[in-house]
Amino acid sequence: MKKTALIIAGLLVLVCGGGYMGSRMMAARAAATKKDEGLMAVARETLVNRVVETGTIDAVKTVEVKSRASGRLKKLYVQEGDIVKAGQLIAEIDPQETELKVRQDRAQLRGASSNVTRTSIEMDQRRVTARENLKQAEIRVSQLQSELRIQPTLTNASVRVATAALDSARKEIERLDKTAHPNQRVASETAVREAQANFDNAKSEAERQAELLQQGYVSQKIVENTKLSLELARVRLQQANENASRLETQLRIERQRAEDDLQRSQAELDRAKANGIQDVLKRKEYENALADLSKARVALRDVEVLAQSRIAGQSSVDQLQSVLDDTLRQLSETQIRSPLDGVVTKQLVQEGELVASLSAFSSGTPILRIEDRTALRVMLSINEIDTAKLRVGMKAEIAVDAFPADNFTGSVRRIAPASVAVGLTATGTPVSTEAVVKYEVEIWLDKSDPRLRSGMSAKCSLEVARRDKVLTLPTEYVGKDDKGRFVEFPAKTPTGKPEQRRIKTGLETGAKIEILEGVKEGDKVARPKFTGPARQGFMQAGREE
Repeated sequence: MKKTALIIAGLLVLVCGGGYMGSRMMAARAAATKKDEGLMAVARETLVNRVVETGTIDAVKTVEVKSRASGRLKKLYVQEGDIVKAGQLIAEIDPQETELKVRQDRAQLRGASSNVTRTSIEMDQRRVTARENLKQAEIRVSQLQSELRIQPTLTNASVRVATAALDSARKEIERLDKTAHPNQRVASETAVREAQANFDNAKSEAERQAELLQQGYVSQKIVENTKLSLELARVRLQQANENASRLETQLRIERQRAEDDLQRSQAELDRAKANGIQDVLKRKEYENALADLSKARVALRDVEVLAQSRIAGQSSVDQLQSVLDDTLRQLSETQIRSPLDGVVTKQLVQEGELVASLSAFSSGTPILRIEDRTALRVMLSINEIDTAKLRVGMKAEIAVDAFPADNFTGSVRRIAPASVAVGLTATGTPVSTEAVVKYEVEIWLDKSDPRLRSGMSAKCSLEVARRDKVLTLPTEYVGKDDKGRFVEFPAKTPTGKPEQRRIKTGLETGAKIEILEGVKEGDKVARPKFTGPARQGFMQAGREE
C-alpha cells in the first residue's frame, strides 16, 4: 500500500508540474503573438507590373462596299453572315442606262479617230513628198554651187589640158619622124646586112669544108656542122628580111595613130574653148535651183500645219477615249465584287433601291459591310502614364467575356502618336468631369478564332515589368517623407520609440514595392503612422502574381 501511495504521489507531482509548464508556455506564446500583432515580415517573391484595360474586338480590315455606278440595285447575291472571296460577285446595278452611254461614246470616238487617221495619212504623204523635194533641192543647190564655184577653173583646166595634149601630139609626130622611125629603119637594115654577111660566111665555110672532106683533111661531122651553121644563117637572114618588111608597116601605122591623136587634141582644145559659155549657164541654173529650194521649204511648212491639225484632232480623240474609259469603268462596276476575303456583317440596302455612285461630289451609298476575320484587334484607350510603359511588339494576354474558359494572346501593333482627350472609358462609363489624356493602342490577336465577333468585350493584360525573387513589402508598410522612403521597426521596449530605417525601393505594382537596400528577408516592420488626409478609396494600378 505504501508503495502504491508513493507512485500516486509521484504522478500527481508530474501532472501538476506539466500543467504549470504548459501554462507558462501558453502565456509566453500569447505575449509573443501580442508583440507581433500589426507587423509585416519582409518576404521574397516575384513582382509583376501590368497594364490592364478593356476594349472591344474589331476586324483589322473592314470595308464598306459602295458602287462607282449610279442606278437601281438589280440583284443582291449575298446576305449577312455569308462568307465571300475577293473578286466574288456580290451585287449588280441595272446596266441598261450605262450600256447606252457606252455605245454613244464609242460612236463619237470612232468618228474622231477616223478624222485623225485621215489627217495622219495625208500628212505622212505630204511630208514624204515635201522632204524628198527639199532634199533633192538642197542637193541640187549644193551641187550647182560647187559647180559654179569651180566652173571657171574647170574651163581653164580643160583648155590647158587640151593645149598640152595638142602639143604632146605634135611632139610625138616630130619624134617619130626625126628619131624613132629613122633609128628603127637603121637598126633593121643593119640586122639584114649582118644576117647577109653571116650567111655568106657560113656558105663559104661550108664549101671550103666540103673540099677539105674530099681531100680527106676533115671529118664528115665537121662538114655536117658547117652545113647546120649555114642553115641557121639562112633562117636568120630570112627573119631579118621579114622583120624589115613588117617594120615599114608598123611605122606607117604609128605615124597614122600620131596624126589621129593630133586631130583629137585639136578638137578637144576647140571644144574646151567653146565651153566657156557654161559659166553663164551654170549661174542661171544655180539661181533656178535656189528658187526650187525655197518652194520646197514652204511645202514642208504646209505639213506642219497639218500636224497641228492632227494634234487638235488627237486631243479630241483622247478626251473621247477618256470619256469612254470612264463609261466602261462604270459599266464594269455595275457588277459589284468583293474587295477582299471576309464575312458580310451588314446589309445596308435592299434590292430595287436606288444607289448613288461614289464620286468627287458624293460619298456614295453603302451597300454592304465586309470584315476580314483573319486578322482581329482590340482597340484600347490607355492613360498617358501607362502608355509610357508600352512598346510596340509587347505581348498581351486577352480575356474575352464571352469565352471565360479560353485564353487568347496578342501583341501591341500600334501606339497612337497623338492623344485623344476623352471623358469616358472605352465602355462609355463617365470617369471624370474633366477630360483624361489617353492614347489609342492596337492589340492584334496572334490567332484568329471563328467564334470571335466584332464588338465583343476583351480585357487585355500587358506585362510591363517583372522582378523574380526580390524582397517585397506591401505598399502601406513603406513610408515616404521629404528625405525619401523608409520603414519602421517596432520599439524594443514598451516605453521605447519605433526605429526608422531608410530604404532604397525599386519596382512598384501598386500593392507591393520592391526593396533594394535597407532590410533583409524575414525582418518584421510596423506600418508607419499615416499623417496625410483621410483616404477616400484606393485604385490599384496592377496586380501581383
